[in-house]
Formats: sequence, structure tokens, C-alpha cells
Amino acid sequence: MKISLLGGTGAFAEGLVIRWAKAGHEIYIGSRSQEKAEGITQEMLDKAKAVGVEASIKGLTNEDAAKETEVVVVCLPHEYTKSTLEGIKESFTNQVVITPVVPMVRDEQTKSFLFKEPEAGSSAAEIKAVLPDTVSIVSAYHNIPAKGLANFEKELDYDVVICGDDEDSKALVKTLTEEMPKLRTIDAGPLELSGMIEAITPLIVNMNIKHKHEFSIKFV
Repeated sequence: MKISLLGGTGAFAEGLVIRWAKAGHEIYIGSRSQEKAEGITQEMLDKAKAVGVEASIKGLTNEDAAKETEVVVVCLPHEYTKSTLEGIKESFTNQVVITPVVPMVRDEQTKSFLFKEPEAGSSAAEIKAVLPDTVSIVSAYHNIPAKGLANFEKELDYDVVICGDDEDSKALVKTLTEEMPKLRTIDAGPLELSGMIEAITPLIVNMNIKHKHEFSIKFV
């Protein structure tokens, strides 16, 4: 399957890229410029080779990466998500769009991360409002610690809570998720619930910073 990651930098994106490449998927890294995308791609290829993964990874502009692929993962900071997608929305037709985007800010005094609820109620709702109705949005991966995801010797014994309005799209995200050993997908329901999942993320981030740990979510 062809999967693109828009803004595919950092440990979080790196973890998804290499784990999905290991599963045999074709990965496309999207960036604002072709040159930057190619630079990130070479870094990803080097990291994949270092852990014994023969990867198919290509670098394109965000616009072309979205156009080329069946699944698009939005790995952009919340403050740039809406404007970036508005600028390339013509590239979207019938893709499944996965959003792990969380609207959060850091308190200047306490240094804690806080959830900042958008007017639409969630980042997922904002994305849905920007993209064509033919695109299916699935909210997922908010609560996986980036360091754990990028540690390729680590089995991720976490639960991934997903939300979406299309059952086939959620089934696809479940399959992609469970190709990564020990991850379990739990369907929470329609996309309108995404804000509840997004809001948990700053709490987990703060706990991981405080305790120097890799907390996530596990339902028992």
C-alpha cells in the first residue's frame, strides 16, 4: 500500500515510516519543498538500513505525496495543519486520511502542556471541514509515545483508540496498526468523539516528561 506522511519529521513520523516500510508498504515523505523532502527521506533510508529494514521511501512535496497515495497521515503541528491542508486540498480525492494531530499549548509558567480545544471541537473536525467529502478521516495514534515508536527493538504493548465515520476506513487503519507488533486497536466510535482522545494526549506527555517514562494507554 502507498502511504504518505505530510510533515514526516521527528521520532513519531520516523517510527511509523520504518515500521510500515518493514511491513512492505511504499512510503512517501511529504514536505513544503522537494529538496527538504528528499533530505528527510535519505535520513529515513539510512535509519531503516541501520536496523536491517529494506525500505521503499520517497520524498515529495506535500501536494504530490497526498496525490500519489491511498493513505495520508497528517504529521503536522496543529497550528500549521489547517493552512497546509487548505493549500493542497485539490490533491485529495478519496484517500483515507489519518490524523494524530493534537491542539495543545505549553503554559509559560508551569511548563505543562495543555489541551486547547478548537472551535470545531477537535483537530479531526477541523481537518474534515477543510478536505473534500469524498475523503475519509480516521483519528488515531495520539497517545503513542514518539520515543517508543522510534525504538525499533521495542514491542508497543499499547492500545490505539480510533474514531471515524466510515467502517471500512477504520478497518484499514486497524490492519495497518496491528502490523506493528503488540499494538491493539479499539474503535471508540464516530469522528465527533475525537476531541476526547486528543484531550488525553497532553496529560500523557506531561507524565512522560515528569517521570522520564513512556506512558501510553492500555484498556483492561
